Amino acid sequence: MGIVLLAGRVPRAALLRRSRGGALALAVALSLTLVLPALAQSNAPATTADQAATAKWAVTLGPAALRAQPDDGSDQFTELRPGYPLQILGQQGDWTYVYNPRGKGTAYLHSDLLGASDPPSAYAYKDPPPDEEAVSQVGQIVSDTSLALYPSPADGAALTDIDTGAQVQVAARVRGEDGGDWYRTEDGSFVRSEAVSFAAAATDSQSVAVAPTAPPQTFEGRWIDVDLSEPARLTAYDQATPVRSMLVIKGRIPRATPTGVFSILRRVANETMDSSTVGIPRNGPGGYYLKNVLYTQYFTSDGASLHYNYWSSNFGYAGSHGCLGMSYDDSAWMWTWANVGTRLSIHY
Repeated sequence: MGIVLLAGRVPRAALLRRSRGGALALAVALSLTLVLPALAQSNAPATTADQAATAKWAVTLGPAALRAQPDDGSDQFTELRPGYPLQILGQQGDWTYVYNPRGKGTAYLHSDLLGASDPPSAYAYKDPPPDEEAVSQVGQIVSDTSLALYPSPADGAALTDIDTGAQVQVAARVRGEDGGDWYRTEDGSFVRSEAVSFAAAATDSQSVAVAPTAPPQTFEGRWIDVDLSEPARLTAYDQATPVRSMLVIKGRIPRATPTGVFSILRRVANETMDSSTVGIPRNGPGGYYLKNVLYTQYFTSDGASLHYNYWSSNFGYAGSHGCLGMSYDDSAWMWTWANVGTRLSIHY
């Protein structure tokens, strides 16, 4: 099967809107020594913006693992964020062979994770500025901003939006094209320095033990209270006794997490979440396609659920399409503790 989503191109502005709150992973340098098996088509990597203009391009529709061979068991180079530009070199079965202009290397990924796009800007090929100061700290985004392919405020440099509350691993401080200070992240993207706080990251983690506020109502047996006031927090109760409390990612307007009293309706241990099943095209604004979403517990008929969120780090803040995203440890614990019929009380 080839790429099935290449009929319509994705506008750059739509990509920025759609990929907000995603996992912070850009390409790292990839090996250029991969052997290309017999493919349906084969093209040379475009190493300049002029060559890129005549090449075929796509963007990742969700977190996408780049692998050494067309096999899930082969080495994984890195995982890209949604909206990352890749040149299509060829196809083999359900896999697409791509060139990453930022990492300057080739790799394979699943074809259904790609949607067609225009060529990236010249910033994708521009060598980054040298580090001015090593940082090596976790920072927290304190105002909505963009991750960039290059440290520049120009629209062409922007890769994807990132929400308040998300955490980034900062590697170094660099001087941007605008003369200002930017941070280079460990995964190769750039963010304005004024949008990052290291103090906030040290005090606002989903693992910090915080006593939950008293819930507005209680229930018999095991039940779940969700306070959507920021930072959003979920607390598991047995009668009136809190058992475990955790920060969660909540829904972003216009798809805010619903409020009211609900019950878990069904559970899927390993889910594939596809926005087309709820009427949102995968490669349109707000679209998504996410594999291996573990420990999913639905509490509304239109798809709101509790689940493991591996593509975002802004726990306590908005960043989902209405679901309540949790860390792996918290979602695994909740999977064993709750069941179909467990009540949820969701409120501000």
